[in-house]
Amino acid sequence: MKYYQQKNYTLLGQRVKTPFAEVDLLFRTPQGHLLMVEVKTANLSAFQSFRVSQRQKARLLRALQFLAARWDMLVEVHWAFVTKEGEITVFEDISG
Repeated sequence: MKYYQQKNYTLLGQRVKTPFAEVDLLFRTPQGHLLMVEVKTANLSAFQSFRVSQRQKARLLRALQFLAARWDMLVEVHWAFVTKEGEITVFEDISG
């Protein structure tokens, strides 16, 4: 969370429930958009891409569409992978 707060993002909620999926973190960006962040723990960076299933991506896409319609604004998606040591790798503007 500090990663985003240092970039002047405003936390709107944690574990935000939508009819389609739970959003780990929801922020308002400095540009006024919404940002959904899916957080995953990861031990080895080589396995990061395997930690997000196609089914989960589809649920999160529906959650994104729901939030975009409800808030009437652009919604971005980031994936944040966190190691046990606290190292964070963020993939921004993920699509598909």
